[in-house]
Amino acid sequence: MQTKELQLLNSNRCSFLAAGFAVAAWAPMIPYVKERFALDEHQLGLLLLCVGIGSFISMPITGVLAGRFGCKKLIYASVLLLAFLIVAISVTSNLYLMAVILLCFGFSAVIVDVVSNINAALVEKELKRGVMSGLHGLYSVGGFCGSIIVTTLLNTWLGIVGSAIFAAVFVVIFTFAGGKHLFSSVGHNESKDNAITSKKFIFPHYLVIIVGLMCFVMFMTEGSVLDWSGVFLSSERGVDISMAGYGYSAFAVAMTVCRLTGDKIVMKMGRRRVLLLGALCIFSGYCVVVYCPMAIASLCGFALIGVGASNIVPQLISYIASRKEMPMHLSVTWVNAIGFAGILCGPALIGFLAKVISLEYTFLCLACAVVAVGLGSFYLLAPKRAD
Repeated sequence: MQTKELQLLNSNRCSFLAAGFAVAAWAPMIPYVKERFALDEHQLGLLLLCVGIGSFISMPITGVLAGRFGCKKLIYASVLLLAFLIVAISVTSNLYLMAVILLCFGFSAVIVDVVSNINAALVEKELKRGVMSGLHGLYSVGGFCGSIIVTTLLNTWLGIVGSAIFAAVFVVIFTFAGGKHLFSSVGHNESKDNAITSKKFIFPHYLVIIVGLMCFVMFMTEGSVLDWSGVFLSSERGVDISMAGYGYSAFAVAMTVCRLTGDKIVMKMGRRRVLLLGALCIFSGYCVVVYCPMAIASLCGFALIGVGASNIVPQLISYIASRKEMPMHLSVTWVNAIGFAGILCGPALIGFLAKVISLEYTFLCLACAVVAVGLGSFYLLAPKRAD
């Protein structure tokens, strides 16, 4: 690979890893925030909702900001804000101020994430090959490292303030040192008409909405494992509550490994086949979880779901970025916006269905929805339609 191409790729790798690290660095601080303000579970849930609200607010405008300022400036500014907010979380003693901080945290975290995806689409155009799955894998690696490192530091003399400062400094230095070759403009590969609209808000094309709904199902599926795998293992499989987290761990490790190798897999098998087989793999994983009564089988089922889910969202984003119906950065933003609604709505919707039809049948409903995503992707990406 030529030096310039490697520089472009490495800068994007840094932005994805930093985004994952920053978001994960906040997670170990949540119990401290709960204790500081003496919150019960319901009150904590309302406070955490501020992160989701901030994230959702940022979605429609991120593409417009990227069109106006480019990827590099926007990522740099958002990372600086994220670093400040991480430290602010560790020292704030006013509950209402904390709510504002968390809203801004969700706002800036999503900007870094979405703009990194926009930059990745530009890198794919420059390199003329797929790199999206591997970059999403580095987001997962950053999340794992951020969670482990900050959790470890919290148990040292540094405490929450020192740990937050370390995380903030690391994210800033890593991004600014490694992100020098992020794209300064998103419009250099667009047509004249698209360049004119790139800095304005436009309603998404129907194809963007369809792919966004597919991502909605996938984000909801990933969220189901994050929020409900532990509940399922403890309540349905008799696993001790202290060990129930291994369900998500199996899912996360499998997803990370398969994302890091996903670009080579897509190159060999083709995007259509990877999307369809991934959906069938998720369906099989849910069936194993639901119909095999042994706890170890459920762990294997969650890992199988991670294998199947690993490359679907990255490849859907890569696909929509290659289309000409909208400016690329706007289409990527809208797909992420619609998909992210699955994370916000997913836990509540799954909880409602689980109460009505049981958690096992809810998992099976999700499995069927994922199969629909796989079949829809296979139809949508057929050579004649893809052209």
